[in-house]
Amino acid sequence: MSTGLSTRIFEEMRTAIINEIYPIGSKLPTERELAEKYGTGRFAVREAIAMLTRDGFVETVPQSGSYVKDFYSDGSLDTLVQTLRIRRVIERETLVSLLKFRVTVETGAAAGAALRITAGDLAYLRANLEKKEANLGNIAVLTQCDYDFHYKVVSISGDIVSRLVFQSFKPIYSFFTEFFYSLKEAPRTSLELNRVLVKALEQGDGRSSFKAMEAILQFAEHKIFEAVGDREQLIVIGRVNRGGG
Repeated sequence: MSTGLSTRIFEEMRTAIINEIYPIGSKLPTERELAEKYGTGRFAVREAIAMLTRDGFVETVPQSGSYVKDFYSDGSLDTLVQTLRIRRVIERETLVSLLKFRVTVETGAAAGAALRITAGDLAYLRANLEKKEANLGNIAVLTQCDYDFHYKVVSISGDIVSRLVFQSFKPIYSFFTEFFYSLKEAPRTSLELNRVLVKALEQGDGRSSFKAMEAILQFAEHKIFEAVGDREQLIVIGRVNRGGG
């Protein structure tokens, strides 16, 4: 019974923390005060605090109390996803970091994939691009096709760590990919650049595959920051959830 109540308290407090009602570094109200606020016992509050601690929003100092952590700096990818879902914006600095991450992981993966790709892999990538071409006006389908295409290239490379990290990155990936495909000329140009990559992979040319992937990511970065301009925040246009897609 207390688990459902604890979850509600956790979600409300997490929202308050992300919206800076409880700023980073501030001390949370005591268990007694929170129990009075939510009309419940201290056990449910204690469970909620434990959930906030588990997710990287709070740390408890013995004999002192619970404090809001710098979850932007010290949190995990999941913490970032939760923050995006609630605030509906992504900071410019965070976006830059995410795009750099993609370049680091995916260019190397493309070069590696060129040495390992099979006829079945090529058929999958071509089918993906056919679906993409048939849905150039559908942002949701384009976003899913984009993730599937890039995840497949990373998987073909055989780099297990890169694949696992890329997979955990999916919910955030879907966020800014939706924004990218809402921009003029992005869907058609992206499709053509993807075709160049598939051709390089088909030829088993690692260097050309590296360059083709680099061109894909540089185009995406250019379009996004061209649209964002000098803004420090980018507003979420779709949804960010744990499952992504």
